[in-house]
This record gives sequence, structure tokens and C-alpha cells, in this order.
Amino acid sequence: MTTASGDRLDRIEALVEKNSEAIRELTSNLRRFDERFNNYEKGMRWVIRLSFGLLISATVALIVSALTFLVRTVTVTL
Repeated sequence: MTTASGDRLDRIEALVEKNSEAIRELTSNLRRFDERFNNYEKGMRWVIRLSFGLLISATVALIVSALTFLVRTVTVTL
């Protein structure tokens, strides 16, 4: 094997190793991103459920207050 071919093969092996390390790093980063995204998604679901729960509670409280006011108004006029 000539020296030029050996040098070229060494450069190719170095590039393959460098690319292999980059792929491992990207894979690791992708796993962390997926975990963070899953946590964000779960958190958003809880926020949405909480907001709907608060809206429903406020609506029920408003209806109960309005009915109480109407009952008192009707009772006073009778």
C-alpha cells in the first residue's frame, strides 16, 4: 500500500469516527429534547384542564349567585 493511499485511508477513518461521535451526540440531544417535549406536553394538558375547571367553577358560582339574588328578590316582593 502506498503512503498516499494510507494517508487517505487514515483521513477517511478519522472522518468516519468524527461523524460517528457527532451522530451519538445528536442522538443523545434528541432523547433529551423528546423528554423535555413530553414533559411540556403533559404540563400543558394539566394547565388546560385547570383552566377549564376554573371556568366551569366560575360559571357555576355565577349561576348560583344569580339564582340566589333572584330568589331573594322574589321573596322580598311577595
